Amino acid sequence: MIRLNQNEFNQIIEYMRDTYGINLEKKKVLIECRMTKELKRLGVNSFAEYMNLLRRDKDGKLAGQMVNRLTTNYTYFMREPVHFEILERTIFRELFSQKAFGIGNIWCAGCATGEECYTLAMALEEYKANRGQLADARILATDISDEVLQMARKGVYSEKELDALPTGWKQKYCKRVNENYFAVVESLKSNIRFRNHNLMTPISNPAKFDLILCRNVMIYFDRDSRRKLVRLLEESLNPGGYLLIGHAELLSADETELESVYPAVYRKKKQPA
Repeated sequence: MIRLNQNEFNQIIEYMRDTYGINLEKKKVLIECRMTKELKRLGVNSFAEYMNLLRRDKDGKLAGQMVNRLTTNYTYFMREPVHFEILERTIFRELFSQKAFGIGNIWCAGCATGEECYTLAMALEEYKANRGQLADARILATDISDEVLQMARKGVYSEKELDALPTGWKQKYCKRVNENYFAVVESLKSNIRFRNHNLMTPISNPAKFDLILCRNVMIYFDRDSRRKLVRLLEESLNPGGYLLIGHAELLSADETELESVYPAVYRKKKQPA
């Protein structure tokens, strides 16, 4: 294992905090364990040498790979299912009743390997089928790691990863690839765009969003980075738009101007008529 000296450790902490908002102050052993193989693959013998490579990497590929290795892309279909119940029962109905053409803008921030945005797309299809309402959405799914985005675009998952999906959803929206794997159907992908994006920078999008899912992302952030992210998310919402975060990431009143409407669900105030 390649060991970190204190100066190298400080460099990595500062780089990850300033660039991505990620707090690694208590993760020295994790960095050594998860990055040693990467350093050896690149043919470097120290973290100082690796940091020099990282700073010269113009396309950000090395940085994305490091973020991918130092954060846990743990996600699955229908994670925190109460959110999807709220979406179908309340948020979708409110969102699409206000849309002249029944088309909304949705952002899945920190989408990892895609399970969340595909679950969202399935929930939307179910809402349309059950309500008979015109309801379509342009879903933007972003992550900092090209590696996980590539997996998300493929949309191929093991049978175990689909365990939490209702049986009817699995039958309608997934097709078997082989004995152990399923792929989401192509029609489900049609309104989803995957893009590399660093959450510490404003999102570039033609229109603001009616709904943002940024769940279980802020658990890696320090207080200042968390506040910055919340501001960016607020600015990216349309008036009346909703933000969903992880149940372990609840915002205090001094962290946001959004109003809390359900556990881990917030709404931007509508503009006066």
